Amino acid sequence: MEGNKVAVRRCPSCGKEVIGRTDKKFCSDECRIFYNNSARKRKRIRNQRKIRAIIANTRELERADARFLLKMLERISKVFKLLSTFAKTRH
Repeated sequence: MEGNKVAVRRCPSCGKEVIGRTDKKFCSDECRIFYNNSARKRKRIRNQRKIRAIIANTRELERADARFLLKMLERISKVFKLLSTFAKTRH
């Protein structure tokens, strides 16, 4: 009966076969936790890069003597830092 092949589900963290419920994504709690922590870390790194870019841009604006815009960007970056601290990853 070759027509009844069932696709083997693989854990996105370690690649092992996932056994259990059809909606189960990970082979163990350890893999689930590791995967989600890694995803949060990747997002945090991306956010830090964006913050560094904002800081670099504010330095350029400071040199150009754009005080009003500089204050607005500082406020935006503070809000962005605050929001990125509490942000949850969604897939």
